[in-house]
Amino acid sequence: MIDEHEHGEITLENLATPPMQIKPAPVLKRVAGGFIDCVILALLLSIFLIASGQNPVSSSALLSISGFSILAIVAFIYYFLQEALFSATLGKSIVKLRVLDRNGNECSFSASFKRNLLRFIDWLPLLYVVAAVSIMASAQGQRLGDRLAGTVVTERPEKDRNPPPAPFLFH
Repeated sequence: MIDEHEHGEITLENLATPPMQIKPAPVLKRVAGGFIDCVILALLLSIFLIASGQNPVSSSALLSISGFSILAIVAFIYYFLQEALFSATLGKSIVKLRVLDRNGNECSFSASFKRNLLRFIDWLPLLYVVAAVSIMASAQGQRLGDRLAGTVVTERPEKDRNPPPAPFLFH
């Protein structure tokens, strides 16, 4: 499926490697990864609500201050730790996406912290409408958190099925 809002390639340059061309992830792939993450977060929230003695099916549990606070904390930890440790959440991994910094390196702890601080602005008021608009309006396909952190979400490259043979280490 071709995404109507595809973005051009981004050239990443640093002193350690030659310039690298990457393409921001298509919006539809980001939406698919985000949906998977939301399902996982809903399961995690249900576990926390049950553990705190609340009924996870009850709308009052979700709309309460404690329910929203638990959701905010669990969501921040979920996104922050996974992107800092693995450069992707479970949803991004399943749809083969990753988060890179301006130099083409995997997402760092500080970049993950910054990009996820603004996730709540992207999420409110209408479930990622702000994020979708900012991604489509950005030449590099970045939401507000990506702009603050200097990150971009890209497709994970396929592994080379026929890598060149390793040279002899011993002669």
